[in-house]
Amino acid sequence: MKRNIDNIKLIAADIDNTMIPAGHDRISERLRRDLHIAMDKGIRVMVNTGRHYTFLQPSLFEDLPMDLIGTINGACLNRRDGTVIEKHPMTLQNMYDITDLCIAHDIGLGFKFVDRIVTYANHQKFMDGYVQKGAPWESTVLDDCRERKHHEQFGCPLGTFIIGTEEIIEPFTDSIPGLQFAWSFRDGFDVFMKNVTKATSVEAALKTYGLGWENVISFGDAGNDTPFIKPAAIGVALGNAKDDVAEQADIVAPACLDDGMAVTLEELGIA
Repeated sequence: MKRNIDNIKLIAADIDNTMIPAGHDRISERLRRDLHIAMDKGIRVMVNTGRHYTFLQPSLFEDLPMDLIGTINGACLNRRDGTVIEKHPMTLQNMYDITDLCIAHDIGLGFKFVDRIVTYANHQKFMDGYVQKGAPWESTVLDDCRERKHHEQFGCPLGTFIIGTEEIIEPFTDSIPGLQFAWSFRDGFDVFMKNVTKATSVEAALKTYGLGWENVISFGDAGNDTPFIKPAAIGVALGNAKDDVAEQADIVAPACLDDGMAVTLEELGIA
């Protein structure tokens, strides 16, 4: 542990397989209780996710009075009502390059624009691979594969998710300068800017709150969480994290399914 827990003023946490286990749609009652105990002590809670704001689980807003949310792998900081405080769009050339790649290789492409997720290639393939049937956000995805003009009104996208087999996508992961391809799940890859990470959204929140990294405890499980786990006063990797993530953490908690985040908050005396 790098710092005294008395300095902790912000809990920053990934959602999927960190706060909420796969196959579940809300945090556990234990974690909800612990986070409220922490907030009663004056500690803020910030969700920091790769998801677009429109893809956040509705239960998070029911369970937590959070006021800032990091979305799209750090490329966007939203207020609770969705208002954008800070954003980091990719370049127009990056957008064109990844669109051409996906068209040429039959890859499903969903761009995360500031307002919503919009498909620019192989809409149905993207929907089948990325959007659970009947999910509350299913109707929010816009099909713009024919005209590809959404960026003309809303600016370049802040992030990307693509659907295709690893055999097809892996050879292209280093082909577009400035962009990083990160495996997310079977046949699914997050694509985001190399110079924008989940640490970017935390830093924007810290600036808003007048805090520093010495005031942060971070929780995550995936490679895209490492940038905000490593600089935190206390960085926590869930037990389901891969080895390279755990190596960057101060604490390895039990797995998400075993309420690892709640266990850690309780053991540290934060909750």
